[in-house]
Amino acid sequence: MRHARSIVAAVFVAGGLLAASAVAADLAALCVAVRPAYVFIAGGSGVVIRPDGLMLTNDHVLENRRAFDVRLGDGRSFKARLLGRDEVGDLALLRIDVPDGESLPYLPLGDSEAVRVGDEVVAVGNPFALGVIDQSPTVTLGIVSAVHHTQGNYTECIVTDAELNPGNSGGPLVTMAGEVVGINGQISTRYGLRSNTGLGFAISARQIALWLPLLEKAEGGEVKHARLAGVVFSSRDRETPASVVVKDVAEGSPAAAAGFRAGDAIVALDDAAVANGHRLAGLLGIYPAGHEAAIRVRRGVGEETLRTVLTALERCRTGIDLARPKGGDLRPVVEAVAPGSSAAAAGLEPGDVIVAFAGRRLEFSSREERKAFDRLLRTSINVGDIVSLTVRRGAGAGGTAEVELRLVAR
Repeated sequence: MRHARSIVAAVFVAGGLLAASAVAADLAALCVAVRPAYVFIAGGSGVVIRPDGLMLTNDHVLENRRAFDVRLGDGRSFKARLLGRDEVGDLALLRIDVPDGESLPYLPLGDSEAVRVGDEVVAVGNPFALGVIDQSPTVTLGIVSAVHHTQGNYTECIVTDAELNPGNSGGPLVTMAGEVVGINGQISTRYGLRSNTGLGFAISARQIALWLPLLEKAEGGEVKHARLAGVVFSSRDRETPASVVVKDVAEGSPAAAAGFRAGDAIVALDDAAVANGHRLAGLLGIYPAGHEAAIRVRRGVGEETLRTVLTALERCRTGIDLARPKGGDLRPVVEAVAPGSSAAAAGLEPGDVIVAFAGRRLEFSSREERKAFDRLLRTSINVGDIVSLTVRRGAGAGGTAEVELRLVAR
C-alpha cells in the first residue's frame, strides 16, 4: 500500500489559485484539487488546460463528432466544440463554451521532459463509466515506468503502472504538483480483453505543447504529422554506435536540400540524443508538419548541424499497375507503367515480376496477402520515399535475370 505524502496540489483559475497557494497537502487533497478540471466527454475523459475552456482529449474518444455536451468534475455541464484533431497522434483539442466573464478550473501543462522513472503520478478518468454512479471521476496512483517509449502510433510516450481502463482515454496523467504531463490513451492488454494488465501509455506534454498552436487554429480540421522526406536510413551499422546512418538521399528532396549525404551518422535531433532507429522514429513522430528541425550529424571526424523543415506525408501514385492474379499464380506482375511516373523513372517495365520490395523478398500464400501488397503500393508510398525493388526480367532462350531498381517517389 502506498503512503500519502506531502505534495503541492493546485488547480488554477484566471484570477489565481483555486486552492491556497503552494499549500502542503496529502494525496487525498490532490485528488480533490484535480477533480474540478476533469471533463466527462462521450464515453471517455478530458481535461481543461486553460481557464478560457480549452480542453484536451484523445481523438478516438470523439468518434468523428464535432459538437459535444460535456460535464466538469465539479458537476457543471457545458457545450463544447472541436477546434482541431491529430488523428495519427490520437490527440484532439476542444473549446468549452464558457459564459462571458466566467473562467473554468484547469490543470496546467507540465514539463514531461523533467519526469523521471519512479516519479509518482495519478491518472484521472472514468473507467467502465464508474463516474456515472457518483458523478465524480476516479483517480488511480502509480509511478512512471518508462519514458521516451513507442507504443503503436504513440511515440515518445510515457509509460505508467497507474491503472488505466476503457473510459480513461483522454484523461490527464498528473504529477504530485498538480501538473498534466500526459494524456492517457492506450493500455497493454492480453488475450483480447479490454482491461489493464499493468501498463498504460500517455501522450507526453512535450508533444502536446508542439501541437497546441496548430490545433487551436485548425478550425475543426486535422493537422498533419511530419517526416524527413528523401532519406533512407541503414537498418544496422555496428561501426557507428549511438547513431543512425544515412543510407541513401533522393535527389531534389528536402533532405538533399538540407545537405544530407549518404554515410552521415545522425547523432541528435533538436538536442535529443539519437541512439538507434527506434529513437529517431520516436522523435520524428512527435512533430507536426512545418517544424524546423536541427539535426546533428557526424561526418568523417567532425560534426555539423543540418536544418530542414519537416514536411507532411503526401501519398504518391507510383505509376505501377499490377496484373490481376490468374488461378494460383499470385506473383506481382507489372502490367503497365505510367509514362513520366516514378516507376518509369526507376526503369520498371511491363512484364517485370517484383520479387523483392524495400529489401523484403515477396512470397504470397493467399490472395489476401497479395491484395495487401497491392494496397501497400497504392496507399503506403509517400512523396520523397526511396524504395528498393528487385524484379525478375526476361524469358525465352536468354533466360531470366534479377535486376535491382531504385524508385524515388515523386
